[in-house]
Formats: sequence, structure tokens, C-alpha cells
Amino acid sequence: MADEYEKERVQALSERRTEEFAGSDHRSLEARFGPGSFGCHEALHVTQVVVDMIDRELLSHSAVLLNPFWYGKVREAQASLRSAYNAVADNHLAASLPVDDSGQKGPTH
Repeated sequence: MADEYEKERVQALSERRTEEFAGSDHRSLEARFGPGSFGCHEALHVTQVVVDMIDRELLSHSAVLLNPFWYGKVREAQASLRSAYNAVADNHLAASLPVDDSGQKGPTH
């Protein structure tokens, strides 16, 4: 399964690089979304929003409360997202701001 996920990720990344190159901001994805960037901070925020939504909307939903298997799976999903959040946060906070590789002068975020 991990190999399948990696294949999907690499394909999606390739497509994203093609899409992004056609846009007006020609900085690399690494500069725009890598650890230390605003884009990385944004991903952290979205992850926290989803974790909170799982807590607020799914864990307290009557259908989920009635079924121990579903409840356990929702808890596992939430724990997995928290683990991802912590891993991203560790890298994000340890990184310096990414180098601007667009050729433009001055801060870009």
C-alpha cells in the first residue's frame, strides 16, 4: 500500500509542477511550500482545522458513537493527522525561510 501511495504522490507532484510552472509565480514548489514557508504554515493550519472538525463533527456524531468500529477508525484517523501535524511542525519550525529562487529581490511571503 505504501508503494501505491508513493506512486500517487509522485504523479500528483509531477502534475502540480507542470500546472504551477504555467502560472505567474515561477518560484519552485519547495520555495513556496517547503518547511519554513507560508505554504507549509498553511498546510499545518488546514491539518489542525481537519483534526478539530473530526473531533467536533464525527466523534460526537450519534452514528459514530453507536458503532465501536467506526469510532475506533475515526480516532485512528485523528491520531494519524495529529502525528502528521507534529512531523510537519517539527520540520517547519526548524527550517529557515526558503530561498527565493524566482530571481526577484526582496521577501516574497
